[in-house]
Amino acid sequence: MEELFGVSMDIIMAVLLAVFLPVIAVVAFMAWRNPVMLKLGLRNIPRRKSQTALIIVGIMMSTLIMAAAFGTGDSITYSIRKNA
Repeated sequence: MEELFGVSMDIIMAVLLAVFLPVIAVVAFMAWRNPVMLKLGLRNIPRRKSQTALIIVGIMMSTLIMAAAFGTGDSITYSIRKNA
């Protein structure tokens, strides 16, 4: 897969990396600056195990659905171009 919606994967990777790194830096800075908020956010993970598991499973399933949709679309596009 060289392109996604007509945009080169290299460009998409560079843009996502340019957005991801500052966001992670800001979150890390905020956690360092205010550790109480970090502790408040993280303490619910062991307390609410079923909710945490459901959220993780939901994120995994949404990722799976997106990957399957892109894979199916690519397969159909390839088949149409090959047979046309």
